[in-house]
Formats: sequence, C-alpha cells, structure tokens
Amino acid sequence: MENIIEIKNKKYSAKINLSRGANCISLRESESGATLLREPDYEKLDNPYLYGMPILYPANRIEGGRFTFEGREYLFPINEEKTHCHLHGEIHTRPFALVEKKEDFIRCRYEEKEREGFPHAFRIEMTYRLGEEGLSQKTEIFNLSEMNMPSFLAFHTTFKIPFLKEGEKEEITVLSDLGDFIERNMENYLPTGRLLPEDEITKAFHRGTYPLTSPPISRHYKAAGKGRIEILDKKNKKKIVYENSENFPFRLIYSEGRDFICLEPMTNMANCQRGPFDRAFAGFDFIPPKSCKTYLSNIRLEEF
Repeated sequence: MENIIEIKNKKYSAKINLSRGANCISLRESESGATLLREPDYEKLDNPYLYGMPILYPANRIEGGRFTFEGREYLFPINEEKTHCHLHGEIHTRPFALVEKKEDFIRCRYEEKEREGFPHAFRIEMTYRLGEEGLSQKTEIFNLSEMNMPSFLAFHTTFKIPFLKEGEKEEITVLSDLGDFIERNMENYLPTGRLLPEDEITKAFHRGTYPLTSPPISRHYKAAGKGRIEILDKKNKKKIVYENSENFPFRLIYSEGRDFICLEPMTNMANCQRGPFDRAFAGFDFIPPKSCKTYLSNIRLEEF
C-alpha cells in the first residue's frame, strides 16, 4: 500500500509518496486548477521515472556500474543490460520515514548502512514546504562515514503538458538557460567527449520558444547563468517556473512528444565517474566525513 502524505495551503496542494523515495507525485495550484506535475496511476504504472519528481541517486548512468575513487573501487549493479550501465540508483524505490509534518510542510528521512561496493553509511533528508511562492524542496545528504563519500544527485522532474485544463499543447513552449551541449552516444547514452555548437534547438530553449509539438528529444547540457527553467502557456499567459540551486550545474531534457516533458536538474554529467571529461568539469563530487550537502529547488505558477 502506498504511503502518500498530502500537504496544502490556500494556494497549493502537494502529495508526497513516502513509499517510493519521497517522490512528490502531485503539485496543484487551486485558483487556476493547474496540475503542474505528471501524476502516476499506480495500477498501470509504465515507467517510474516519468511521474512526479523521483530522486536519482546516484544520478544517471555509470558505465559498467563501477569506478574508483581515492584508491577504492565502487560497485553498483548493472540494471540496464542494453547499455551495460548502472542507471539512476535505487533510492527512488525505497521507503522514507516521516520525521515531521504540518499542514503545509513535511520532512522525511532515509538511511543506508555501508555495504559491499559502497563503504559509506549515509542519510538523505527531504523537506517539502508550500508557500506563496509554490513548492520548495530541500534535499540534505549526510555522509555518516569516516571517508570522503562520492555523491551524485538528480531529480527526474516530469511536468504535465498541458498543465491547465483549458491549455493547448500547441500553445506551450519551454525556456531553459543552457550552456555546453554535451554530445552522447545514443546507443548507450554516454558522453562521447565532444561539446557541440549551439544549434537551432538550443537557441529556441534560450528564447523560450521551444515548442512541445516538436519530435521526441533527449539532450544533455551544462546549465548557464542561474539555470532558469520555464514552461510557458502563451494562450493563458501562465508559466511554470522551476528554480534550482547552483549546485545543480547540469541538465537533461527529455520528451517523448506526448503529454509531459522532463526537465532534470543534475549535480553531475552522465558517467562523470568514468567518462572522457576531466572529473572536475564533469561534476564529480564528494561529501567530506561527517558532513552534509544541501540542494534546493522551487516550483511555482506565475502569470506573464
């Protein structure tokens, strides 16, 4: 049975599924009736990554499911056979414990002991809060071990298109502040080592004119500026604004040309552990012993 907790205020309501990685599976704005996130039907769930905002930890693909760091070998199961990669981790499937709840606020926690292939105990705390400025999400990752712990975080945030009942897909465009366009081998989805020049699709994202009637897309970028993300309903003059703290310096944009688009903030490049780029450039990160790193996001509806 799903352990789903609802929080709300006068303007917004949200549902968080503690049974599945504390995934925020619903965010609605009451005045307009907007449904901002793509909501799951668990009786016929086709892909757990394409609903709400599931946590990815470790984020994206690790080639061969292994890498070395500070003389230690880290091992993860191969859970994507066709690419021979470890994909997205398993935290999105794990239950979180409820720590504190108020009408417009929830804090929950997951803890993992060290195991073979990953010699670190760690804790993840997720806090969701509703305010006038929409839904704020705070993710804290605590390294409980005595060694530097490699850490790679992303959210597979999936927005509903259209997000208004009276909205039309043909009237919706996307804006995203994007930097380097990272070429990937589209057979295994791993970076090739090349950065591609800005093309017309990237320019459309910069202008906020990328149409959601376009063919399916899967692209990997570094973020530019503050990494702004907006989904604009030009007919109804409303937009979803998705803001992320600067320690999410990468993006993955994915759409199948259907009723959703994934705009994923990432702390690292795909396969940063073993890829062709310098680890610092690729966002390889670690948390010092007995320390914590904090990541912030906000989703809200605005007029324009």
